Amino acid sequence: MLIKHPRGVKCAVQRRNQAKRLGTTLLLLLALLPLAGQDFAWWNAVHDWDGTTPWPNYITLTPAFLGPNALPVPEVRNGLLHSIPTLQLAGEVHFSRGDDTQNAWLDLNLPLFSDRASVSLQYVPLEYYRMDVATRDLRAARDFDGKGTALGDVYLGTHIQLLRDHARWPDVLLTFTLRTASGNRLSAARFTDTPGYYFDLSVGKSYAVTKKVSLRPHLMLGFYAWQTYRNDYFQNDALLYGVGVDLELGKMTVATALGGYSGYIGQGDRPVVYRLGVETRRGARVEYLGRVEWGLRDFPYRSLRVGVGLRLWD
Repeated sequence: MLIKHPRGVKCAVQRRNQAKRLGTTLLLLLALLPLAGQDFAWWNAVHDWDGTTPWPNYITLTPAFLGPNALPVPEVRNGLLHSIPTLQLAGEVHFSRGDDTQNAWLDLNLPLFSDRASVSLQYVPLEYYRMDVATRDLRAARDFDGKGTALGDVYLGTHIQLLRDHARWPDVLLTFTLRTASGNRLSAARFTDTPGYYFDLSVGKSYAVTKKVSLRPHLMLGFYAWQTYRNDYFQNDALLYGVGVDLELGKMTVATALGGYSGYIGQGDRPVVYRLGVETRRGARVEYLGRVEWGLRDFPYRSLRVGVGLRLWD
């Protein structure tokens, strides 16, 4: 009969006890991780939380209190349908006193059956942001360090050319756009996590200055609506508007526009922006594009977009 050495038995018992203590410690840490992620005592104190009101109600779903891609002013259209299938890819940077944001941007346009109708998709696939403490607290964001990444909303549009190339009347374009609730990071006040839609009617007409130079004044009017988390206003409705002039110089187009929308709540929901954009064609399938944007009211950003456009097929 073999007799185990007492010292060996003692070592084995010690190893088992150490393993048990290690396992207990790991289980305790795993149990505490969700609690640590849910510790918003700092937010409760800053915003004097009443203990019952859901935190999304503290976030103001208007462009003055959100990231630059949450509720941007829609494109000021010039009355013409994009009848060529194109994909535009760009990078954007947005500057403000308390929020610096960089993001990717894409715009896909596909004609439907004829040159009188098309569909479009716009998307911000990735956004990186950095807010200072004052901006974080002004927006009631629950992102303690004020920085991170977010995914944007998808915009699906239908464009119908009602009138074009008439001898006397301007071109007329009707557009319906649905904004999905695909964007995340509502807790960081980056996107609304609510759906919205807008429709607009734009008119424009080109006037030749020389054989290679023409001017195209245009005007847009429409309606914009999006859901909120408020108990008094379940939806914010806004008048959408824009005016601009395009200067066509052969293979280059310089577009300038002033646009915005005016919500009826009146709390940072009446943004106005000025835009200056340039597009230049290189060959049959490639174009380069750039745009600067200045927020004039309820949109505290200066923005720059640089990218490339690709003609998908003839």
